[in-house]
Order: sequence, then C-alpha cells, then structure tokens
Amino acid sequence: MQSGATGRTTDFGYRPDIDGLRAVAVLAVVLYHAGVAGMPGGFVGVDVFFVISGYVIARGLMREARGGGIAIAAFYARRIRRILPALVATLLLTSVAAYWILLPPQLEDYARSAVAASLSWSNIYFWRSSGYFDAASLYRPLLHTWSLSVEEQFYLVLPVSLLVAVRLRLRPLWLPFAVIAALSFGLSVYAGHAAPTANFYLLPTRAWELLVGTLLAMAPRPGFGAVPPVAHEALGLAGLAGILAPVLLYSEATPFPGIGALPPCLGAALLIRLGEARAEAGRDAAATRLLASAPLVAVGLISYSVYLVHWPLIVLSRIVLMRDVSAPETAAIVAATLALGALSYRFVERPFRRSHAPSPQRAPAPSKPPRLRPVFAAGFAATLGMAGLGWAGAASGGLPARFPEFRVRPVPGTETWNHRTCFLFADQTWQAWDQAACTRTAGKAGLVLLWGDSFAAHYVPGLIQHADRLPGNLLQYTAAGCRPTLGFASHVVPHCHAINENALALIRRLGIRDVVLAARWGAQRDRAVPEDLRETVAQVTALGARVHVIGQSPEFPLDPAFLAYRQRHDPPAVAGRWRLVTDARLNDALRAALPGGTTVIDPFAALCDAATCPYALGDTFLYADSGHLGSAGAALAVERFLEAGLFGRPRSTAMAP
Repeated sequence: MQSGATGRTTDFGYRPDIDGLRAVAVLAVVLYHAGVAGMPGGFVGVDVFFVISGYVIARGLMREARGGGIAIAAFYARRIRRILPALVATLLLTSVAAYWILLPPQLEDYARSAVAASLSWSNIYFWRSSGYFDAASLYRPLLHTWSLSVEEQFYLVLPVSLLVAVRLRLRPLWLPFAVIAALSFGLSVYAGHAAPTANFYLLPTRAWELLVGTLLAMAPRPGFGAVPPVAHEALGLAGLAGILAPVLLYSEATPFPGIGALPPCLGAALLIRLGEARAEAGRDAAATRLLASAPLVAVGLISYSVYLVHWPLIVLSRIVLMRDVSAPETAAIVAATLALGALSYRFVERPFRRSHAPSPQRAPAPSKPPRLRPVFAAGFAATLGMAGLGWAGAASGGLPARFPEFRVRPVPGTETWNHRTCFLFADQTWQAWDQAACTRTAGKAGLVLLWGDSFAAHYVPGLIQHADRLPGNLLQYTAAGCRPTLGFASHVVPHCHAINENALALIRRLGIRDVVLAARWGAQRDRAVPEDLRETVAQVTALGARVHVIGQSPEFPLDPAFLAYRQRHDPPAVAGRWRLVTDARLNDALRAALPGGTTVIDPFAALCDAATCPYALGDTFLYADSGHLGSAGAALAVERFLEAGLFGRPRSTAMAP
C-alpha cells in the first residue's frame, strides 16, 4: 500500500511513528497472507493503511489550501512518481515469472488482472470476477492490487472535492467530508448483509476508512498539553489494542469491513493523533516511542514495495510447489519479501521520487515552476504499456503456444447442483429454496436431507445415480460457503445463519429421518473441528433424525487439467494421483468430536492411500476443479461411502482406487 507519501506531515516535520504504523500494518498483512498461525485477522492491516493514507494526503492538501490554493496537476504528478514506478516494476517482474509458470487459463486471468491493475481498476475487476467457481483467490498473483485501486480512485475525488469546498468557503470545512464518511459507513454496514463482495472491494463502502484519516488531518490540534501523562499512556495502549486485537481475534465470521473495521481504523487514528503530542506537550506516549523505533521505521519506509511484492511471491510459490508452503519455506518467502521490498525502495522508489518537483515542505520559486508534462507523459506511457501487455496476454487466451500440449476439458457435475434454487448463492435467502425442485429423486417413502455447502452439493450427481440405495428421496438443501452448523456465521454469506436455522424447521415439518451433513470442514484457517457441530448433531437427533456426517473430502493444489499436464513432467508421480493440500487427520478429530450413534464417513479412507489421492481414472477426471467432485468422482465417492456404511452396516471394506 502506498499510504500517501513519505511519512511527512506539513506542520510537524517527519513523523517516524507513522512509518512505524505502516510497518505494523504491512507485517500484519504479509504474515496473514503467508499463513502464519495466530493472526487470523491480519487483513485489517489494509484498513490501517487506508487511514494513514487519508491522513497524509489530506495534510498535504490542507497545507496547500492554506498557502493559497491546491495545485491539482502537481498533486497528480506526485502521485505518479510515488506510486507508478514500483507498481510497474512489480508488474513487469511478476509478468515475466507468470509467462514461464502459468498455464494458459491461469495466464489469461492474470493478464486481465494486470490490465485492471495498470488502470487502477482491479478492485472492480476482482469484484466482477469473484463468482463462486472463478479461479481460486489463492492463485491470483495480483489480487492484492484491489486496495491500491481503491486508494487511487479516492485520490481522483479528494483533491477536487477539497478544492471546491475551499473555493465555496464552506464552514466548517470538515462537515461535508464527515457527512460523506457517515453515509459511506452506513452503506458499508448495509452492504455487509446485502452485497458482501461489493462491500469488500468497492470505494463507496471503503471511502469512510480513508475519510477517517482525512477528517483527522482537518481537525484542530488536540491540545495534549492538558492531558495527564497516565491518560496519555492509556490512549496509546488503546490505539495499539484497536489494531492488534482484531489481528489476533478476527475471523471470516467477523462482519467486515462495516462495524468490524471500526476498531483498527479508530486505533490507527488515535495513534496518529498521539504522535502529534511531542509538538504540543513535549512528550511521547510509550506507544508512539514503540512505533518510532528503528526496526519498525525501517520496515515502514519500504512498506509500499513490500506490500506490492509479497502476494505474487506467495502465490507463485504455491503454484510452482503445487502444495501449501512449509514453515521454513514461509520464513524464506517473508525474508525474500522484505529483501525485494528494500531493493525496490532503494533502486526504484527513491530515485523516481527525487525530482525537480517542489519539496512537500518548501514552496517552489515562482520563476521555476515544476515540470509536470514529462511526468504525465512518462506515467501515461508506462500505464499504456503495461495495459497493452496485459491485453495481449488476455486476447491470446493466455499465450497457449507456450504449452502446445495443454488442453482444458470441461468436467461435468456442477451443472446438476440446481444453482440458485437448490444451491443458493451468497446474495440469496432461504426463501429462494424450492422444495419441489429440490426433491432430486423419486420412488421412496421418506426423505434424505443433504444439508451443507458446495462440498455437500458436489455429491448430488452420485446420490442421484445411486438413488435406489438411499433410504428415501434425496432433498438437496445446500448454499455456497454455508457450513451446516447452527452457530456458523460469515460476513461473506450473510444469510447463512438463517439458512441453517430453516434446516431444523424443514426436518421438523417434513418428518425427515435421515440427514446428511457435508461441508468443507477444513476451510477454517486453524483447520479445527467446528465447535458447534456437536450441538447441531444433538439438535437434529432430538428431532428424531439419524445423522450421517461426511468428513472433509480431498483437495488438490490446482485443477485436474493443470495437475495432469504438470504430472507429465514429474516422472516419480503415479499417473492420475497427487499429493493433497488438506490434512486427513481432520476427519479423525471430526469422528472423535461427535457423539456415539453418529455415522461418520471419511472420504480420505474411502478414496485415497496414505500419500496421494486420485484426481483421475485413466482419461476421466474425477474433479471439476481443485476440490469439487465432477459427476464421475461423485458417483465413485458415493458408491464407496455406501460400501463404508453411509446409511447402515458396511457391505465391505472400502479400498482406495
């Protein structure tokens, strides 16, 4: 994240504590993305960056306004010099690596995202392409540029808005910005339920975070001289807690950004304001001294470049290794991120920031106006060049001539899920579900309820194929990303809690006697067994239904087509099999956590051996993507589950194919 400019404010000189705050933010994001345990909320570092950026940029604009006017062209020239060189360097290096590493469909998606990143449009691109079956976010090297686009879009609006407010002599000047911030915050809270993906990616629901920093820059000096030292220290601790507590405690169930973003944003604002105390009260809080320490300042200075390079390194490492990275590899990636960030800062950022443009602390001499035309010309050329390269990669379909033997074959299966009727999407409530349409088989007296997320829905083709062996007609009740436990909540699937509560009503009303629970149980960052699963099983059992739990199913690092192609260049591998990215031990913990009498089926035991699992049988792919079974895979899995005793005594011992 660029976070404004160079850590300088207009009235108090260089602020090392702001660079230290940048370090806290970028380290939280990097360690979170690298998968370091114990930081499930590290994503809030982006929100801290937003506050810093709004503050630093607004301070510079306010200084100009007090000096007689806002030089819009000079502002954008500074933005170009500050942001574009490191971004272009990162895009170029990442594109070279992508050319050699990514297979055509992957490169096509990458190329489209490179165009969007070049044009500061990537937040909109990822919002529009974030459908349930799109490329997994873990394998999109430029996904992190969405936040840069949000900031750049904000910078298109802020200086012009401030200039208009100054010329209209609006008093108080901060009032219209406060109103916009309140409206943006309200929209974010509402969109958290109505449109969670848009809420995450788009400027209208993120603007209030940048405006927190903007309003802080517009506010009068706080008068810390009258604040007792004890209160001063307490405020510093509160500011740090506002950031660190979310880093340690937040999860995907936390409403976000909305209300959940308030603590880190307000914590960052409080720490920034406390940093001004030295000029007024002649003292620093311990929190300010910590942020101004040399190690944090050093990381903060390179934070923009670190943010740019960290995600491509993580993603491309996963793709090359075709598995999750180990702890030593994670440490190496973090170290490489810091090293590349330092090199980018030293040889790209700093040289381009040195120019004949005016210093942020000294007005230019009237006889030597800044030369802006070359800056805009260079910026336009660089942007057009990167966008053009991206367009070429996308238009060619990912440059397929690089891998002439590669072919993508559609794998049937997911089209049978009955999307938006029996398989609900994140924007749907349970009322969209239709009982008649979702009774998927006929000819039996009772009902078997299949309840869960997409990792339940992917068994539908197999259950239909083996309908004669089910104890009732199949009733499909599935929703994207919605784990079938009564306590589950997710800001990504805001209606999930109500969907799950309605499942109990269905069991009661329809007299259902067999309930199959299936989900991506390993989706949680800590891979722990959901605490509310046991209670859910107890409540379903209390209604007189038998509960059958299908455990975590195998997942692979990439789609089967990618695995098959790569496997031809990996002679030690057994054809059609690959190492997994999920831990088979999760199903042992699942079984141990459930009460006696609950049927628990372990897909790993049914389908895999100790080291690998099949993604194909001969020329037939079993998986539609890296984790969801296709029709052939579902048929095989359900047959094995039935043999293992899904609805009764096992017929035989399940053997891996």
